[in-house]
Amino acid sequence: MKRLFVCVLGLAAATHSFAADLRLPVKAAPPVQAAVPSWAGPYLGAHAGYLSAGGEMTFPGSGEFHLIDPKGFAGGVLVGFNVQRGHLVAGFEGDFGYVGAKETIDTGFAPDPAATQMESRITWNGHLRGRLGYATNQALFFVAGGLAVAGVENKAIDNTAGATARWNDTRAGWTLGAGVDFLAAPKVTVRLEYLYDNYGAETQPAQSVGGVVFAEREHKLETHTLRAGVNWRF
Repeated sequence: MKRLFVCVLGLAAATHSFAADLRLPVKAAPPVQAAVPSWAGPYLGAHAGYLSAGGEMTFPGSGEFHLIDPKGFAGGVLVGFNVQRGHLVAGFEGDFGYVGAKETIDTGFAPDPAATQMESRITWNGHLRGRLGYATNQALFFVAGGLAVAGVENKAIDNTAGATARWNDTRAGWTLGAGVDFLAAPKVTVRLEYLYDNYGAETQPAQSVGGVVFAEREHKLETHTLRAGVNWRF
């Protein structure tokens, strides 16, 4: 009887050890990933920055040309709308603003180069753009492109005769840029972006002012803008 009891105890111990060996390892729960904030919906904003233009004035039928590059402040308001799917965000945006970019160059000959001058000024601009971006936990990185428009004024000045010719145009072209929006608060974002605008070439007809003839000319224009902004989402 004693021998049987010892055998039963041994069998029970072996069974317990075998069962322990058969235990399946417990898998650790995957880490919980933070949800991507929503960037969807409409927003309003304001922006301000610095615009630097590259302008070239050429005269058909001659080799004369002049580089004239207005520079200055640019700022205004914007409105947009986003849709979102996961990390991908798409939308459209329009903006309009004041531009204070201007440059005057001397075009006369020695000994008085300032006898004749040219002046180029950009007074306003606006954009209508599509946007495509990638959202992270706190930022939206995006590219944008579309239509660019601007108000441009060019002058030819003859200081000796006291005559000035003016050409005022609304120029249309294309824009391409990139930037990033940061979440500053649940409904507020701040932005930093770069825009390149190309307005092509515009022919400006000859003018006669006070007996002074200002020849026909062609004006090519492009601009570079670095700006910051703040947007309110609702």
